[in-house]
Parts: sequence; C-alpha cells; structure tokens
Amino acid sequence: METTLDLRSITAQEAERLVAGALGSYGIPAAEATLELIKHRENFVYRLRVPGCPDLAVRLHRPGLHNDEEIHAEMAFLGAAAARGIMVPRVLPTLDGRLFVSELDRFGRSVQIDLQEWITESTTLGSIDEGLFGTSTLGPEDFRNLGATIARLHVLAEELGPEAGAGRSAWDSEGLTGAAPLWGDPLAGSVLDASQRVLLRTALDRAGRKLEEHGKAPDRYGAIHADFTPENVLTSPDGLRVIDFDDFGPGYFLFDLVTALFFFQPHPEYPAYREALLRGYGSVRELPPEHLELWDTLRLARGASYLGWAAARDGQDDARFIFENVLPLVLRLAADYAKDSPTLISETVSTTDELLARRFATVGRHSPLFYAQPIALASAEGVWLTDTEGRRYLDGYNNVPHVGHCNPRVVAAACAQAKVLNLHSRYLNEPMVAYAEKLLSCFPAPLDKVFFTNSGSESNELALRIARQHTGARGVLVSDFSYHGNTSSLAELTTGLITREGLGEHVRPIRIPDLEHAGGLAEDELTADALAEVDAAIDSLRAAGIGLSAVLFDPLFSTEGLNRVPRGYVAGLADRVHAAGGMVIADEVQSGFGRSGDAMWGFELHGIVPDLATLGKPMGNGHPLGGVVTTAALLDEFGSHNMYFNTFAGSPVSAATGLAVLQEMEDRSLMANAGDLGADIQLRLRELASASPAAGAVKGRGLFFGVEIVRPDGSPWAEGAKAVIEHMKANGVLVSRIGPDDNVLKMRPPMVIGRTETDLLLEAFGAALRHLDNAA
Repeated sequence: METTLDLRSITAQEAERLVAGALGSYGIPAAEATLELIKHRENFVYRLRVPGCPDLAVRLHRPGLHNDEEIHAEMAFLGAAAARGIMVPRVLPTLDGRLFVSELDRFGRSVQIDLQEWITESTTLGSIDEGLFGTSTLGPEDFRNLGATIARLHVLAEELGPEAGAGRSAWDSEGLTGAAPLWGDPLAGSVLDASQRVLLRTALDRAGRKLEEHGKAPDRYGAIHADFTPENVLTSPDGLRVIDFDDFGPGYFLFDLVTALFFFQPHPEYPAYREALLRGYGSVRELPPEHLELWDTLRLARGASYLGWAAARDGQDDARFIFENVLPLVLRLAADYAKDSPTLISETVSTTDELLARRFATVGRHSPLFYAQPIALASAEGVWLTDTEGRRYLDGYNNVPHVGHCNPRVVAAACAQAKVLNLHSRYLNEPMVAYAEKLLSCFPAPLDKVFFTNSGSESNELALRIARQHTGARGVLVSDFSYHGNTSSLAELTTGLITREGLGEHVRPIRIPDLEHAGGLAEDELTADALAEVDAAIDSLRAAGIGLSAVLFDPLFSTEGLNRVPRGYVAGLADRVHAAGGMVIADEVQSGFGRSGDAMWGFELHGIVPDLATLGKPMGNGHPLGGVVTTAALLDEFGSHNMYFNTFAGSPVSAATGLAVLQEMEDRSLMANAGDLGADIQLRLRELASASPAAGAVKGRGLFFGVEIVRPDGSPWAEGAKAVIEHMKANGVLVSRIGPDDNVLKMRPPMVIGRTETDLLLEAFGAALRHLDNAA
C-alpha cells in the first residue's frame, strides 16, 4: 500500500507521455513501444512491449513521495539483492548507467521512471481478501519459504548497514505512532467515535514508548521492505520473488514478519502460519526471543498504519474495505494491548460537554479550567497531549511533567518500586536516602539538608514555619503580585489571586522592578528606588511590633510577568532581609530544576544562596513530591523543637520517582537543552514581536518565556493575549498567560521539548499574532 493521493492529479494520458519521453534514455524508440497499463493505485505500472525484445515493467512513481536520492537508494538495494541471488525485480540501467530517469510533469514536479524485468510464469502468493475471510489455501510450507526469503533480505540489510535505507522515511516509533505517521493519522477516519479514538491513541502512545525502549541496534533495525502483503510476493517455478519496494526504508526487522501475517490473523491456520514463518526465518537468520517481545506492539502499529492509509482516502472503496474489515481487528488489538497498560481506560468515554457537566456536579464550578471551551484530555506522551476526540496538542505550558509526560524511565521507576516497598519515612529505606543524597548534590554549600513534602504549598508552609521559629518574628515580605500556595498561611500572603482571607496584617507586599517598565529611570536608579521600598516595608513591620521573619519570592518572578529585574536588586533584597534578622526563602517551584538553562536553581541567577529553597511541581514529574532544602543548623534547630514527620513525603515510591527525574535530566542534558533552545527562542520571539504592533516586550529565559501583548498605545491588552492563546489552541498548541494585567503569554513546555517542537510553537505564535493584527 502507498500513502498519498498526489499522483491522481496526473492523467493517464500525461503519464504515458512522460514514460514515452523517458524510453530514449534506455535506447528504446518510443514509436516502436507499446504500453499496457497494469496497475494504477497510485504509481502507474505498465507492461512494455518492444518487437524482438523481452517484455519489461515500467514504473512511474507518484510525485512528491520520494526524491531522486530516495529512489536511488531503493534501486541500489534491489541491485545489491539481485547480485546476491535474492529474487527481486532486476533493475535495468539507462544507456549512461543511471538506475532511473527523472522527468518534469506539467506542475514542474520531478517524476521518476524506472524499468525492470517483466516477471513471467508467476502469480501472487495470495490476496488480502483471502487472508481476512479465511479462504486462503496456502499451507505452512508457503510461509516457511516466505520467512526464509524475508530473512535473506534482512541479512543483506544488516550487511549493508544504515546506508542501505539512507534518506528514506523511517518505520520507527515516530513513523508508526508519532504525531505524523507515514501512512496518515489512524484517528482521522470519519467512522471512528470518541471512545475508539481514545482507545487507539492510548494504545499507540504506549506502543511508541515500547518501540523507543526497544532501540535501534543493528541486529533489530535496518532497511526493510515494509509492505509484505501477499500481493507483493510472487510465486514462480524458481521460488518466491519479492516486488514493490516503494515503501522500503529503515525500520524494525520484525515489522516485515508482522506485515506478512497481518491479514491472515482471522484465518483458522494463523497459528500454524506464524510458527512456520518464524521457523523459516530462523533457518536463515537468528531471531532472539527478546526481539519477538515486540510482536504485539508492531502488530498494533501495522494495523494503525492501515487505518491512517484509509483515513487519507475516506469515502473511496479501498478505504471502506479497510474500515469494514480491518478496523474491528485493530480495535481488538488496541483493547488487548491496553489491558497490559497501567493506564486505566474507561469502557465509556464522555463527550467534553458531558464530562464538564459531571465535573460541575461533583467538583463544582469554582475550580478553574483553561480556555473558553475546555479540553478533555485522555493521554499524553513527551510534549504531546491527546484529547478524548483523538486530537493531539503540543504542550507549551506545563512544567509539572518536567522530563516529559509519562516519561518511560520515571513511570518504570515508580512502578518497580511500588511492587517492592512503599511506606512512610519512619522506617529506614534505601530509596529515600539515595534520593536525598542525589538531590543535595545539586545544591551549593551550605544547603546540605532536606525535608521532604508532598507539594509546593507544603514546602512553603514548612519554610515559613521554620523562619518564624528561628527569628521569633511573624512578618513576611512578598511581591505585590505573587502566589505561593493554598494553605491558610499562604492565602494570607497571596497577592496575585483572589482569597477571602485577604492580606495578613503581618504581610508587606513589595514592588518587583522591571527594566522593561522602568519609567525612564536608569538601571541603578530603578534598583535604588525598589530597595528603598523594601527598607520602608521592613521599617513598617518593625514599627508595628511584628518584625521580619522572611522574604518569600520566585527567582524568575513568573506570576509577576517574568520581570527583568535590574542587576543587584535580588542581592540587595537578601542583604536587607538578613540585616533585619529575617530569612531568605527562594520558591523554586517555577524556576528550579534547570528551567532557566543557565543554572540549576533560580536563586543562582542572582548570585545569592538562600536560607531555604522550596521545591514542588516538577520534582516528581506529576507525582506529588516537594521539599525544603536548608542548612544543617536550621534543620537541627527546627528538628530539636518539633517532632516533624510527613506520612507520604519521601516514601520509597516518591524517592524513586524523584531520582529518576534527576537521572533523566542528567543523562539527557536537559538544562543545557533549555539553554540552547532558550537562546534561539529569545531571538525568534524578538523577530516575531518586531513585526507585530500587538507584541510588546519579550520576557523570560531558557524554557520559561513569554511576550507582552499590548494595544497600539503600548498599554496592556488582556483580551488580545486571550485571543492569541485561543488561536494557538485552535492550531494545536497550548500556552497560557500571567502578569498583573493578564497580558503576558506564559510559555513553559516540558524540558524534553526539541527544536522541531519549538519551531511548531513559534510558528503557531506567529500565526496567532498575525491573526490578531489583522483583526485589530
């Protein structure tokens, strides 16, 4: 099977003209040749007759699928196979030694034409229909021979190495289960309902992770045929001959075996066919048991590829055949595959409206949801989210899945530990201690002790408690637009959200200076003015008899709108707090774990070391895990006066999860990735902003970045920011907004995002800006 419909725009008359024009390169007079059209599904295939010469096969490849380099790779592989006695079509070179001819069609596209020997006295091994309907009369011996034939091709592929399929589309995890599968989106068929899309997406996401884990070692991955249907194998007196290498490319060797049997699964002899196929393959080339573990994964992926092929041709007879006869089989495969997944899949899936009504009936209407029309999510992987309708979204917002949604290493670590031991911290266990050691190794001296918690809110609550007890004071400095958690104590110092508690009488909000809005002041003047406000706030607490216990701030000042603070401000703030007897608490929930790309922790960006650093969200990649990192002196002081323990914090499963996050960061150099991508993102955001009157200052660093959306007079434009977010969502990219005026776009993707995905994000942002400009 092939994938696109581009060739259908070429008429039969034009195709024959192009072929006739190419014949001269082979020394064949077009006037003496007769062309008989044999097949036109997508490629044109002709039987060429010339008086006094053996008949030949002519293929005119559909435009746009393969370039000349890719066609050459296919022809070269066929030549190498024929040279080794493998029965494949023999390619005829042109008079000057080329393996094919390129002509231009009326659209100016390159169209490749090649000649091969015409195979006589042969018939197809069988048909798809005979396999699906159980009417095939093939015996096990036929499949044993087929297995041996496939193995001989794989021996050749392994011998030739990666060069054999160089440049061809790859049948790997991305090509089979990713965002843009080679044969089309399997979820796009109009006959699929919401629950079927969720089932398929969930199963395919798991299959993709399995393929990634399997790897691409040369004994299991190389050049493959990729379309071993029974129609693409001919029987002849000399044995089996393989034809139609149009989908040839790099892939899993096992994929060819799965494909050879796929349409025979309903056949009563399927078990015998499979045993014979594997036995025949094993007679030529070793097939280790661990490779066969991928059978069900590739069987699902193969089936999904047929659904994608049909979806691209919805309404055509071939597509109807696939949906009627193959879709039920693939849905059964997906259901069986998903049963082995730790993900719970409901037997029924609500529509978005139904799910929203159920949520309102249980959770109420006051828990906020993103977007004018909320998204009902079903699954996620890496930087991609999938809703209940099967639509995929690029996650440009969430920092909770720090090392990617459903990260295989993190999931495996949590599951493995849960099967062995999970209880609270009052029992000695290795995972908790090992994680504490690894985590603390990421901090500068004298931060060498850790309290574990379950969330950022718990972490900040505990840090404030430690500060109050150490200083004997209650006063807290926070920014004038911030959020640090949802406990009662934190609600009293929340300035960025509505809380009924209101601002506590012991709290003093301070303005965080922003060089983008300096009001004409020079940097040193802006710093001096802001620090004078800090002095006044401290004096106010002292005058009220409250005193200062701590300042609590996010080093990236994210809720505030990613303010670009002047140099020396944060250090000056810390110095003044210490001079007043207070403690410095750095809330690293947003800025920590390498997100800035320049430092592991946000406080390091300002050249300070806090007394306490609080951790949350990204620490466990979605698992509830938090912490307070401090000094030995503070931990001992607090611990000697309080019997502090936390039932779930630091459990073996939590520790194993957190350790896996750190290992992923280290092994994949994710902080460096944030730095490299962040520098490019800043440049490109500035380019986009310079071209749009609605774009103001570019904010952030690393993989936490944003842009102010402004009116023509430069004033904040909240509705404009909302319109950009909704436009990006409609185009499959999720972001949000922040800032006191709700006009700063908030883009904070998982740290595993790559350049391809950031390109998509920036393209979507650019399109949204243009749409906003045109609508204004």
